[in-house]
Order: sequence, then structure tokens, then C-alpha cells
Amino acid sequence: MSLKANYEFLFVGKDETSFLENYSYDLFQDHGERSGQVFINLEVQNNPVDAAEIGTMIFETMQKVFFEHVDSDPYERFESALKAVNVVLSEFKSQKLSTYIGNLNVIVSAIVGDKLFLSQCGDAEAYLIRKRFVSVVSEGLSDDLSESETFGNIASGQIEAGDFVMFSSTRLLRYISKTDLAQCVNKKSIVESLDDVKDVLSTESLGRVGLTGLLFSKVTKAEELGFENQVDTANRGIMESGDSRIATQKETLTGKFVSVSKKYTNRVKSNGVNLSGVYEWFSDFYKSLFSKNFGKDKILALLILVILVLTIGIFIASGQQAQRDEIEKLDQVLISVQDRISESATKGNYDKDVAKTILDSAYLDAKSVLDSGIYREKATLLLLEIEDARDKLDNVQKIENPVVLTDLSAKKADMNALGFALVDDKVFIYEKGLVYELIVDQLQDSLVIDEEEDVIAATGFDNRKSVVFLTKSGKLIEYKDGAMSFMDNEDGAFMKGDAIADWSNRIYMLDSENNQIWRYTYKGTRDKFGVAEEYIADGVDLSSSEDLAIDGSVYVLENTGDVLKFYAGDKQEMFINNVPSNVFSNPTAIYTNEKLDNVFVLDGEEERVFVFMKDTKTGNLVYSTQYHFAGVGAIRDIYVEGNTMYLLTKDKVLSVAL
Repeated sequence: MSLKANYEFLFVGKDETSFLENYSYDLFQDHGERSGQVFINLEVQNNPVDAAEIGTMIFETMQKVFFEHVDSDPYERFESALKAVNVVLSEFKSQKLSTYIGNLNVIVSAIVGDKLFLSQCGDAEAYLIRKRFVSVVSEGLSDDLSESETFGNIASGQIEAGDFVMFSSTRLLRYISKTDLAQCVNKKSIVESLDDVKDVLSTESLGRVGLTGLLFSKVTKAEELGFENQVDTANRGIMESGDSRIATQKETLTGKFVSVSKKYTNRVKSNGVNLSGVYEWFSDFYKSLFSKNFGKDKILALLILVILVLTIGIFIASGQQAQRDEIEKLDQVLISVQDRISESATKGNYDKDVAKTILDSAYLDAKSVLDSGIYREKATLLLLEIEDARDKLDNVQKIENPVVLTDLSAKKADMNALGFALVDDKVFIYEKGLVYELIVDQLQDSLVIDEEEDVIAATGFDNRKSVVFLTKSGKLIEYKDGAMSFMDNEDGAFMKGDAIADWSNRIYMLDSENNQIWRYTYKGTRDKFGVAEEYIADGVDLSSSEDLAIDGSVYVLENTGDVLKFYAGDKQEMFINNVPSNVFSNPTAIYTNEKLDNVFVLDGEEERVFVFMKDTKTGNLVYSTQYHFAGVGAIRDIYVEGNTMYLLTKDKVLSVAL
């Protein structure tokens, strides 16, 4: 049974942080039904520079390999095309310093006859809606793949007339039930079906989503004849002879002209305008025009030909001129971008803010050229130059191979370290239920903090030469002289907090939920803390706070990257001067003490440490430099001793000379 796939594309949502595109291709005009169709639904996250190139790379590779041998087994053609896509993506990754090309959410599919073949990666999914039943046909396809494979497993099955297939760049069933999805499908209209899905999704909180809808139906005899003959039936005369009903065809000259025109129009739709196509069109027309069935309307046809030649000539000339104008315009934009990069280097010597503004303008122009699809390579190189120029302005130190002081996984294979705790000259590393002492570069055996409590933060309590752990339930556990014990206070229970720090005989507990820092003073004569004291005055918003550090003043880090400063509970007027170009992504930790002249802010997921000098005259912080550790993984904590900075990942301790 012959089936045809009607399809539509739709983008849902307004989030522009990712690249979305849909692709389709077939060679029906040349090879008929056996050639098949290719559909790709693609999203690239976190890589705006290369996203369009990655999409084009996948599509063109798939298109080339899948249609190379149309008489071969469709499954083998699809498998070979996927392998070729894996190879080009692997080569593309190898050209990147970190091998990271963004997060790919992609459905790759092919339809040959009544067979559907598909593969996927990331969060992309494919759904089959048949008789109001919804099946996730892409489930499990990205399981058990090697690092070199983006696509591996293939799903295949038979399609029936009336089936509705939907490809999505994200997992739709997080936001819409199978029942609601089935109800959205209108067997007569793909557009209405996708619009109904869009209406349901618009009530949910999700980013931009790319959708492809395919509705399958039987091909009628008339459609089959239309596909095969590609001739305008309005220009045919049908003559029948006797009972044998032997039909002959007589095609007028005008009919021949329309036939060849339509054939070339279909080629243009598939392949675009090119000179070889124009030549082939004239060749076909010449053969048809001067065949033995040449009729009396030759003059009319020749007039049409002359008009058409003139029209095509004007069209090609104007199109080429417009393209030349566009190329020249983009070329001037890139020259301007290069000039501004050079200008920023000069301006940066005495006015960093102006240099940043110049680079921001240059970035937007280079990005617009990249998005145009012309001069992509030049635009990409200039974007990299802009990134390097920004790094020079911000004094970014790229640390490619930091010293691994200790590999924690050698002690415990599934190590999940959370942070450091320092007391006197001792360094401790803790997980949610265990603590280890680090002596130079050797990790000692673990000690159980508590079997039932989960630790979320810790601090060295110098006043008692101990380590104090804060648990998720709001308890304090002290490790002192080789023993663990729960601490007590005069309230009978501690307030819950997110982070803790010590100063003298006091513990400060950050409580973002209640916009407060609770201060507890240890009373040695009673062997317990006093009552909870509100350190922060009313009206200060700490709801977005992440961590705190103390050097006499109390510094509070917010998840926006802002740093608040308090003294004796009062908020101080403090500014951050010389702000860097690249803002914080998700800062999680702040570190300083009374011995340090700097404040260190950790942007762990971005593998960056920002360093700010303390301005003793104004009380402000002045941005100094930043360290970027590409490829080490998320950094969870930091401390500085002398001229060495120590960093903690989930299973390693790194050291860097400052």
C-alpha cells in the first residue's frame, strides 16, 4: 500500500536561549517511492556559535548518505547514514578544546513506503498516535551508547493510513498527558493538531520547543498518476478506440511547454536555482518542442519561450546583484568588527568600560553575520577573537592542567565531597554523612558523622578546636577529639540554615528562607550555645543568598553574583568596581578571612573563581582577576592558604599557585 506523509512544523514558547530547527528532504521526483523521505527535529542548547552549523552538518550528512544508494535495503541505508553522522560529529568535537559542542536533543527519521525508521539523542522524543492511543516510539534509543556515538539504536515499524506521528525536541509528556495529547490530534488537519498541542503547552512553564507533525494517508490513483507523469492534465487530449479501449495521447506544443516547466519547477523546489538546472530545463524543452508531434502553435510557444528567457535573465541578474550587495554589506560588517576588536585593545589600556562596550557591539554584529549563513567561518573566528579580547580585559587566567593534590576516588569510588572545613592547621573534607581528614596530600579513613542526619555545610570552630556540621534538619553536630556529639542551645533547638561560618566564640547561620543570619554565642561554663540572636536588621532581603564568609565584617553571596556586606548587623554601602564582562552563572561559595586581602567567589558549574581585592579606604570590592579551569567538572568549595588556592570537586582536590 502506498502512503503519503503530510507534515507541518511548529515552534512553541518564547525562550531564545537554544537553537531549534526542522529539516525535511526527499528525491521522489527522481526515484519515486523507494527513495523515501528524511525528517530531522533538532535543538542545540548552550552553543549559539556552532548550533546552526551542527544542524546543517547532521542534515547534509544524513541526506547525502541515505539517498546515495536508493535501491539498497532502507534499514541499512538509515543505519549507514547514522554512522556517518556520528563520525562527522565526533570529528567536529575533536576540533574543540573541551570536546563540548552543546546539549543535542535530536530526532532523526526516515520513511520509505510504509516503514518508519528513527533514532534520537538527548531529550527529543517521537510519539505515534494510532486510534487515540499514544506510544513513545523513541523510548530507550539513547541508552548504552559509547562516548563516540551520538546516535546508536534504531526503532523501526510499519505505518498505517490514519497514523499521526509527532517529533518533539523535549519530553512532552512532562507537560501533557497521553490522553490530552491524543485528544489534540485531529485526523483531518495537522495544523489544528499542532495548534491544540500549543494551547495546552502554553499553560505550562517550559522553554521553546520544536514540533514536527506527520499525518499518513493512502495515495489515490490520481495522485500516483500525477506523481509519475508530472504533466498538466489540462493540456492532454484522450482518444479512445473501439472496445479494446486502447488510449493514445496527443500533447499540444503549449502542453509540452507547461510539462517541462512544471518538471523544472519541482526540481527548483527540491534543489534550488542553479545554472546546470537551467541548462537541463532548456535541453528538455528543446527535445520536446522539436519532436515529431510538433504542432501548428509553434509561434505562440516560441513567443512564450522568448518572454520566459527574458524573465529568467532579469530574475537571475537581479538575484545575483542582490546577493552581491548582501555579501559586500556583510563583508563591510566583518571589517568593522575586526577594527573594533583592535580599537578595544587600545581603549582597554585606559578605559575598560568603553572597551567592553565596543566589544559588545562587535559581538552582536559578528553574530548577525554568522546567523546569515554567509561568511560563517570568518564570523566564527571573529567571535573567538572577541572572546579572547574580553578575557584579556578581565585578566582571565586559563588553567588547563591544575595540579591534582589528591584523588579522593582512590579512597572511595563513589566519593561525593561537599566541602572543606578548616580548624587550626587541619583540613577536613566532608560528605553528607562522612568526614575525612586531609594530611598534606593523603586522605585518612572516614568517620561517620551520623547515620540518620544529612550534612549540608560545615565550619571549623577555632574557639573549641573542633569542626561543626550543619544538617538538613537544622541540627549542629560537633567533631572534637575524635568523637561526634550533638550540640545544644538554650532555646532547645537551632533554627534551620543554609550555610554556617564561625567568628571567635560565635557561630553564624545563614537562613535565606527567613531573611536572617542567626548568631549563636557559645557559653563554655554551660557547655552549650545561648539563644538565637537576629544579626540582620529588618528589611534586608536574603531570599536569594547562597553562602557567607567573615573577616570581621560579614559577606553574604547572592545567586545573582551580588555581594552584601554587614558590620554589627547593619548593611554597609559597598560597590563592586571594575566589573568583569562575563557575569556569574550560578555562584555558590564565597571565601575570605581576616588574614586575606582578597575575597574569592566560586562559580562552580562554570569552573571559574573570581578574585576581588578589598579596598580598605572605601570598603568596596575591586575585581582583580579570574581563574578558569576547563574540564575539571563542577567545583564545590574553595580555600586559600598563603599563595596557594585549593579547590574541591566531587572526587578531587586541586591546587593552584596564585
